[in-house]
Amino acid sequence: MKNLFKIILLVMVISYLPTSLWASTESENHNEKNYFQFAIPEYHTSRQSGQTVNIYVRYAYKKKLPNSEYPDYRVLRTTVLKYMEPTVEFPQEVFWEILATAMGRDLMKNYPLDGVSIQLDVLDNQNPNSFEPGDHGPTFTVGDIEPMDVHH
Repeated sequence: MKNLFKIILLVMVISYLPTSLWASTESENHNEKNYFQFAIPEYHTSRQSGQTVNIYVRYAYKKKLPNSEYPDYRVLRTTVLKYMEPTVEFPQEVFWEILATAMGRDLMKNYPLDGVSIQLDVLDNQNPNSFEPGDHGPTFTVGDIEPMDVHH
């Protein structure tokens, strides 16, 4: 009889509790993040005696960024491409790691982003003037985002 009373009491208490205590359906309790990514396949650059590079870019928008403030990815793409040809600041033989770092920092500084990851995949080049065997290249990541890790 005691156990039956306890069960009835428990059912009554549970029945009168608001459902909001059982589970929350509000999106603010979820860890939401909006990402965008793009690729620039087989970009032919004059860097390092002529190389072909696959460029992969992923970024995370700032939290609660209004849709109207999302940047057009083509603008970010143009920003990345300006590093792919030699300049005074980044001459022809500069290391790929330095370029990836500059690209990522530029995107973080100039766009409403929480994180950026850039992967440069320099393709196998058997040309004797620019011999670089096997695909290789850096991944640069800054901010709140997982690093790019593209394998083909």
